[in-house]
Amino acid sequence: MPQYLARRLVMFIPVLLGVSLLIFALMRVLPGDVALMILAGSSGEGSVTQEQLRTLRHKLGTDRPVYEQYARWIWGLATLDAGRSLKTDQPVLDEIRRRFPITLELAVLTAVIATIVSLPLGVISAIRQDTWLDYVMRIISIAGLAAPTFWIGTLMILAMVRFFNWIPPLGFASLIDDPATNIQQVIWPALALGYHFVAVVSRMTRSQMLEVMRQDYIRTAWSKGLRERFVIYRHALKNALIPVITLMGLQFAFLLGGTVIMETIFVIPGLGRTLVESITFRDYPMVQAIVMLFAVVILVSNLFVDLVYAWLDPRISFQG
Repeated sequence: MPQYLARRLVMFIPVLLGVSLLIFALMRVLPGDVALMILAGSSGEGSVTQEQLRTLRHKLGTDRPVYEQYARWIWGLATLDAGRSLKTDQPVLDEIRRRFPITLELAVLTAVIATIVSLPLGVISAIRQDTWLDYVMRIISIAGLAAPTFWIGTLMILAMVRFFNWIPPLGFASLIDDPATNIQQVIWPALALGYHFVAVVSRMTRSQMLEVMRQDYIRTAWSKGLRERFVIYRHALKNALIPVITLMGLQFAFLLGGTVIMETIFVIPGLGRTLVESITFRDYPMVQAIVMLFAVVILVSNLFVDLVYAWLDPRISFQG
């Protein structure tokens, strides 16, 4: 196990270098000059001289060759210095430390809700195949696959205003300082994001359960007169979960992308909303650091999923 972990951690390096090259190149091909936006404003209403532009570009380092900018940025990341935000002039890592817990809370709450709902939904749909219960659950899951998350979030806000004359509290309250207000602010985007998660995972759970239930060892368990609950949860579900766990790991990665939209719709000051604002302002250091952080989280979540395989199926070995 330690050797396997070491190999996987070493493999993170080329992946992260590839992500860094890609996001660095993408940010440099975007149209717009951040120095001009700072001096003239985002709408370009201010007047700027060429001397002011040259001075600010030199201060920001955007007048240096691209390869030099990349080398300085990578070295900064290696020494835990992601630079300063071009928009706020604050250290990027300080901003990420403030906002990452908010996004992580939203993603974890979504994953917990979705896991609690989707697995029983898929199991019940499989063991009650072609009954009215199965049809209702399939309609719910297919609707979740078809409906975009931003549309569900927007409908939630409209419904709360139209029918209850209420919206989640504005601003943001910490979970530790004011848990009641925090839950009111986070639960709705978590439900909107979780609906798609539930739809995907419940469909996969249902199909895997149906496949496992047709295996010989399950028929043997039935023939021995074992109770349904024992056959389902002891023999069928554990073997059906391996591809489901893989899918849930991938879905957690998609959750991070979903938070970008949900935080913007529900005005939550997390990393997703910061990413949107930073892209608009061409805040290169902030965008690049957030994308790299998302890449690390995705790699770690995939590693965690691989380790869970060994717990679900002891035949899986990490040796060799």
